[in-house]
Amino acid sequence: METGFVFCSKSLLLMLLLALLGAATEGHRHGHGMRVGFYSNSCPQAESIIGSIVYSHIKKDLSLAAGLLRLHFHDCFVRGCDASILIDGPQTERKAGPNINLRGYEVVDDAKAQLEAACPRVVSCADILAIAARDSVHLSGGISWEVPTGRRDGRVSVGDEALTLPGPNDTVYVQKEKFQSKGLNTQDLVVLAGGHTIGTTACEFFRDRLYSAKDPSIDPELVPTLRALCPKNGNGTKRVALDKGSQFKFDASYYKNLKKGHGIFRSDQALWTDPSTKPYVQRYLGSACVFKYEFGQSMVKMGNIEVLTVLASFASHITMSFFVCVLLLALAIASAVHGQGTRVGFYSTSCPRAESIVRSTVQSHVGSDRTLAAGLLRLHFHDCFVEGCDGSVLIDGAGAEKTAGRNDGLRGFEVIDDAKTRLEAMCPGVVSCADILALAARDSVVLSGGVSWAVPTGRKDGLVSKASNADINLPGPLDSVDVQKKLFASKGLNTQDLVTLVGGHTIGTTSCGLLRSRIYNFNGNDSAADPSIDPAFLPTLRAICQRNGDVSKRVTLDNGSQTRFDTSFFANLRSRRGILQSDQVLWADPSTKAIVQKFLGVRGSLGLAFNAEFGKSMVKMSLIGVKTSANGQIRKKCSAFN
Repeated sequence: METGFVFCSKSLLLMLLLALLGAATEGHRHGHGMRVGFYSNSCPQAESIIGSIVYSHIKKDLSLAAGLLRLHFHDCFVRGCDASILIDGPQTERKAGPNINLRGYEVVDDAKAQLEAACPRVVSCADILAIAARDSVHLSGGISWEVPTGRRDGRVSVGDEALTLPGPNDTVYVQKEKFQSKGLNTQDLVVLAGGHTIGTTACEFFRDRLYSAKDPSIDPELVPTLRALCPKNGNGTKRVALDKGSQFKFDASYYKNLKKGHGIFRSDQALWTDPSTKPYVQRYLGSACVFKYEFGQSMVKMGNIEVLTVLASFASHITMSFFVCVLLLALAIASAVHGQGTRVGFYSTSCPRAESIVRSTVQSHVGSDRTLAAGLLRLHFHDCFVEGCDGSVLIDGAGAEKTAGRNDGLRGFEVIDDAKTRLEAMCPGVVSCADILALAARDSVVLSGGVSWAVPTGRKDGLVSKASNADINLPGPLDSVDVQKKLFASKGLNTQDLVTLVGGHTIGTTSCGLLRSRIYNFNGNDSAADPSIDPAFLPTLRAICQRNGDVSKRVTLDNGSQTRFDTSFFANLRSRRGILQSDQVLWADPSTKAIVQKFLGVRGSLGLAFNAEFGKSMVKMSLIGVKTSANGQIRKKCSAFN
């Protein structure tokens, strides 16, 4: 299965960033009250339940993936994404001509039944459709994307209204009119038509192109093949692949077919001949990476058409900005070099619910204790900087990494153990502890208000865990910029990665023991404090960390924002309110100050630059010293070697 990680150029990344920012502005009009993780408290297992149901059905019938994608599309284009397509009965949308061959209803019904058993009257059918469409694309070889949820189900379903759906014989002009009426532009039209890379259609919808006045836009060499499949007086319901030779694989071959005159629908083939749509077809021909990521963007936009929700315009604003970040991140991290044997979707066949199980476990624990998010992020960081990202920090026992002084206070071990127990019950001996750490760190950032990123998986667990290795490899709270830069460089990380990853201190706390030397006995002077500390802030710090007080008492690393992933940590550095000396020096050193200023950005930017770079740097960090089958294992228990 393709992962969609094709190396994209910096110029392409910039171009896509501008497009994404424009789309975000347009998207503010839609989806009021929706957000990613809408069910994180009311039904935290919602997405994993839907994902497992979709997987079980598609595993038996690959063609259902296209059916579920079409079902969501046809729903959204009539009365908005409100699940009105699912209503049974005479003269409903479901019975309308354009919808007569839609498939996948049983998958949605199955998911709804299980969700009602787990969380009665919580998850809407409209949200099930949106999530199922995303999971269908992913299972077919496309990428995943974060789905904003919180839709309500509609109360009206009128069959005649479905007659306005885009049709197989529509001109480009008509298609553009129909898409524009839903708030979608020409690019959305071309990229969403690319959903025809999976699935089939009935002969009756294109047979007129093959007989009487044959359509000249069809490649003459293809006509005999199509006529053999669809005889002039044959069965009109017979199915033909919309993407010749690739009907189950989500890739860019659909656009290659248009270039050759092999588009099945007249409406599809017209995208190649019209000058307003042809450039987009050519763009996706040149990069499957661009197609897959922009497909996710347009699906989010489409999924917001005329949604019925509880009004919450501010939440909607955050949601759309969030998705700009998500898709920007996906492009940014495409340039990251993956570790040996790792790839996005590594467990898609061997343990397809792996990521959702980790996510729901993290949601459950962080929901009970929000400070655990920072603990899990730090746990992954401390693991990767010692022996590589191999889960060695999880090993129990005397002399293990866990016992090192610089690992004192690490938290979140119970979350990893819980996830591992659930994964072993579902997929014994398949998912490594190192991968659980990487996924849990990502999910912790998302739950704290940051953006998501695609995590390459396939790491093996290491066979060595020594406290002595931790003390010499981990950054320290008193390190100068030069010391930090050398340490990061030794791990293949540059200065921007350094500043970005230290920005993870926007969530979490530290102990007074690591701070007290700055506020009472700086450089051995008993009456002095570090002059880089804002004098007005010093009394606050001294009140929390008294000279002879408890050294284990905790201090927030981001004053006033310890559980929210944002850019206020960098604002604190500018205000001389960094807690650790190693943090504050990033503002004083010219080589790091410029990056801090970039992340501070402009007021109201929602930290787009920081969020994008954080995901990219996390992917780079997560691939440090990755173990393969030759020098690693899949532990049965994360705290002990096999």
